[in-house]
Amino acid sequence: MSYLLYSDPQITFPYTNEKLSKSAFQASRLTATTFLIKEHDDIYSEHPHIYAKVVPSSNTILVIDTGCGGASNDTQFEIKSLRDFIETVNVDDNDGLPLNRDGKMGYVVALTHCHYDHIRALMTFIHFDYLHSKDSLILASAHSPSFLDEDAMPEHSLCNALNIKTPQYTPTLVPHMHEIIATDFRKTQLDVKILHTPGHTPDEIALYDEAEKMLYVGDSLYEWEPIIFPKEGSIVTWFSSMDYLIEFVKQKNLLLQSSDERNGEPFGVLINAGHCTALQPALDVLLSAKAYMRNVVEGKEEVAERRESRGEETVTYGKTGDRFSLRCPERLVEEVRRHGEQDWNNEYRDRRERLYRLRYYEHRSYFFILIQGILLLIELEKSLHH
Repeated sequence: MSYLLYSDPQITFPYTNEKLSKSAFQASRLTATTFLIKEHDDIYSEHPHIYAKVVPSSNTILVIDTGCGGASNDTQFEIKSLRDFIETVNVDDNDGLPLNRDGKMGYVVALTHCHYDHIRALMTFIHFDYLHSKDSLILASAHSPSFLDEDAMPEHSLCNALNIKTPQYTPTLVPHMHEIIATDFRKTQLDVKILHTPGHTPDEIALYDEAEKMLYVGDSLYEWEPIIFPKEGSIVTWFSSMDYLIEFVKQKNLLLQSSDERNGEPFGVLINAGHCTALQPALDVLLSAKAYMRNVVEGKEEVAERRESRGEETVTYGKTGDRFSLRCPERLVEEVRRHGEQDWNNEYRDRRERLYRLRYYEHRSYFFILIQGILLLIELEKSLHH
């Protein structure tokens, strides 16, 4: 099946369901298992991307980020709960059925980072009663546990800056390359890995869906709106994480190329972001974003605007509508210029070694599969002769 390729915040979704027009959310199928849910009229003008991977065979829905909590400009919306939307609103792209009708499947919620526009609907997935005695599993990065401390969350989530209530939750902190496990009694793997990609924030993660060839990058980068770094971010670390993802995607593309070419399909990992960008060629977007950021650091992009934000001088390069633009504390750009590429490479070296270990184990797995196949053929040959 051919699915829609797009990377434009102005994309609209064709729906006919009357109930949908009264919902703060819209859903569209991206792949055989995955849907993009957009909060299309939130009061913060974030328009966050929420992803739902539906795996009935494992009785699980993987939700990647939860959005702004249904806080909408339209007071007529009846459905403002993300969970209610998933469980009760019919979706044309899902044969006219809710994504999780009557809440029969369990949830795993993976948070790409802790900013308010990714966590504000989280509380609807966390409640304990006689119907939900053991509710959703919440996953977050173990890269910087102190960043997610309860006392730090009001500031780090940006809820303090907006004077809004901070969601209270205790995530399960997971390591780099963590394999996400289903909620069913068999605890089957969903074939989705969590990758630590700090930079935008210390707790930023990416997720890679092996079966669907999909990379989810949260707010590390996206197109057509300014990539925003808070004062807790680091562009030095961001370059390291992007280099890691570029090498990761290159390796995946090499493994995918031969099999996809045999099937006559286009090959390559696709990228999905927390805003604007979805189903785009991952390598092109990653390389282009890195090239743009390098131009900023090298002084090839001019400052378009200055303002104070959270007590710091904040600069904007480019503008909304450019493929790439940037808004961040000026200090973060100056840090990169002071550190230089040597420090980027020092931090990147550790990540590259991790990637080489990943390649080794993947190739070893393919070797064992090949050997098993040969042994099966030998056994089959023997049985035929008997």
